[in-house]
Amino acid sequence: MTFSAKPSAATPSTDFSARRVKAPWPRWQGICVFVAQLAVTSLCVLQPANGEVVNEPGSLINPVIYRNDDTHELEGATGVVLSPDGQHLYVTAYFGDALLVYDVASDGALSNPRIYRNDDTHELNGATSVTLSPNGQHLYVTASEGDALSVYDVASDGALSNPRIYRNGDTHELDGAWDITLSPDGQHLYVTASAGGGALSVYDVDTDGALSNPRIYRNGDTHELDGAWDVTLSPDGQHLYVTAAIGNALSVYDVASDGALSSPRIYRNDDTHELDGALRATLSPDGQHLYVTAYFGDALSVYDVASDGAISNPRIYRDGDTHELDGALGATLSPDGLHLYVTATIGDTLSVYDVASDGALSNPRIYRNDDTHELDGARDVTLSLDGQHLYVTAYEGDALSVYQVVQAVETNTSLYSLTHSASINPGMDTHTLVYPLAHSAMTSSMTLMPSVEVEGENERDYGAIAGAVISGVAVTGAVVSTVVIGMVCWATHRTKLKSATYEMQNKQ
Repeated sequence: MTFSAKPSAATPSTDFSARRVKAPWPRWQGICVFVAQLAVTSLCVLQPANGEVVNEPGSLINPVIYRNDDTHELEGATGVVLSPDGQHLYVTAYFGDALLVYDVASDGALSNPRIYRNDDTHELNGATSVTLSPNGQHLYVTASEGDALSVYDVASDGALSNPRIYRNGDTHELDGAWDITLSPDGQHLYVTASAGGGALSVYDVDTDGALSNPRIYRNGDTHELDGAWDVTLSPDGQHLYVTAAIGNALSVYDVASDGALSSPRIYRNDDTHELDGALRATLSPDGQHLYVTAYFGDALSVYDVASDGAISNPRIYRDGDTHELDGALGATLSPDGLHLYVTATIGDTLSVYDVASDGALSNPRIYRNDDTHELDGARDVTLSLDGQHLYVTAYEGDALSVYQVVQAVETNTSLYSLTHSASINPGMDTHTLVYPLAHSAMTSSMTLMPSVEVEGENERDYGAIAGAVISGVAVTGAVVSTVVIGMVCWATHRTKLKSATYEMQNKQ
């Protein structure tokens, strides 16, 4: 099957393919200097001026890009997965008909690429999805052009051996074999076949990784599997979710102890659900929320998940001024479930969202394809187990990028003195404002970003610190400002303070 509704995308047979900060208040003598500067500066660090992209927790910095060349086979880079111990990374190259294995350093860097190419021993024609058994001892990869599924043994150094190939035929439905997932106990494997009408198969997995006893569910009156694409299991393994990219639908199945599927509940594209070209279905770590990308609908939906696996309360985020979801495809959640990463293959972007306790999304930070980021045809994303590094494939850019993930803010009780300096990260068009804190006689504490990076043109002046504060910090700012005003008045600076205050309000 070929998708042509997005002519700007490469489509092989089964593929989809600021506002300047204001100067701080005038300095006053005595303790007012420190209190006033601290109040304004701290609030600005926590809430930057509108229009500036700040590296808050979950944001991405320092991309390292690996490109297709003699050392790396990344032509049509598609699937990406880390070993359970995080020491090896596996990447499929759709157009390169290959599978790569990298060693992963503690800083996320990749080395020692080993390339397995399509030949008489390996079936990697249109290598697509890749996954590992829970114990990391076996690897499974689909070849969507070769209509096959392969099983490899995995050595301690990540190397692959002993390929066993299952091909499309009377016993196996692997026409356009696409996505694969394993049950949490590793005893059952689920694979979608996107071509030939669409199908979903369940296999038993032996201790040596071999597959047997295929049970095939085909597109029909009971099952909506036309263009079956993504398949994912709930954390407890009791429910399975599968998207149908052609059928524009999402199905939920109950999973029996033997891996068999029953009770399909089908959610179709309509006024309530945006499932036009439904591709990726991603569950939160606790299994209470489901995120679904709609490639043709240029949208991302969030659902609540009931104890029986049923979904409800869809909240739809559409491509527009705030969200970049043109050709929404890949999605993955941080291990703590607090951030969601989404790729837009047509928009050539990668977005980071904050995730609320009810699953709702906010504060999108968008990274676009440019000299710093290789996101041409941004495809799959995966995170390290500790959530400190993110890996993303660029399908049309023939590349793989490694990002550092900004970690949570720190709490620091040293609030007495404050200095500032400005620095620029090498190789990046960003400014970094750093505010080291010295000793303090004060007992209260405040949460501060250890460093705040502001993306923008080099000509912007970020030497001055201050800006408008909003909502969550407004009350705190008002209280602190009141105290400061009282102290200044007591110190006989009443007239000057009024003048400065009025002037600042008028500017804001």
